[in-house]
Amino acid sequence: MDSQEAIVSGFLDREREVVIARGEFSPLFAAYRSHARKWNSMPDDQALGMMNHMLAAAALYLAIHPPDEFAAWTLNIVQPPINFFVCGDNQQFAITGRAYTQNVKNANSNRLFMESQRPRREPSRSVLDVAGGDVLDIFEQFFNKSDQIPSRLFARAANEIVLIQGMPGVDLAWLQSLDSDSVRGYLKKDFENIEQRNYRFQCGCDPGKILTVVSGMFKDNPEDLFRGDSEVETHCPRCSRSFWITREDFDLGPQRVGIS
Repeated sequence: MDSQEAIVSGFLDREREVVIARGEFSPLFAAYRSHARKWNSMPDDQALGMMNHMLAAAALYLAIHPPDEFAAWTLNIVQPPINFFVCGDNQQFAITGRAYTQNVKNANSNRLFMESQRPRREPSRSVLDVAGGDVLDIFEQFFNKSDQIPSRLFARAANEIVLIQGMPGVDLAWLQSLDSDSVRGYLKKDFENIEQRNYRFQCGCDPGKILTVVSGMFKDNPEDLFRGDSEVETHCPRCSRSFWITREDFDLGPQRVGIS
């Protein structure tokens, strides 16, 4: 296993009728911090903790979903105004994301936007007004309301997060009664192994992809992009990586774009 991959394990408890996903996310969190520092997009300490939980919640979701699924979430927080974006690809076992703190537009309440895609199927989209600013609680609201799957999320340590999802026969009262103490004891049981998946922080953006997007947006009027300059800095909307595009790059195509 790569030292930068987070191990996420899936289990089945037939007695309680639940699926469990648990992961130790230190490598994923460290890779995100390294990336954010490199591209000058490191959020403050409070937002960093929220971003870590966004990455972990996305990985836990993907760990118990089909192997060809792609999923993305945007969490819009009203106060302080900030957007968190995460997405993950089960075909690549890759997760990426970023925090937006500049020019954030928001509604009157915190909202979570989600989209999932699988090959040869229509995308699934949802928008949910969410209460509070605790990311794990917000994902519980998403699972319970949008996915309509009774779910609980627990941070058992600084970097270990657990998802417990009920199947049709689950005892809802038991599931809702779980707290940090009872979960600690519950997770000592022997469960049936389902699958282990290892996720890494990786976007997949490259100069060609960025130039293709930018060219599509400004092909009719490049001056709206360059505004008299010979080059312009652009950023990947998924991970904030920086790319420099020269006017020659723009005119000649994706193979000519440079990386800052």
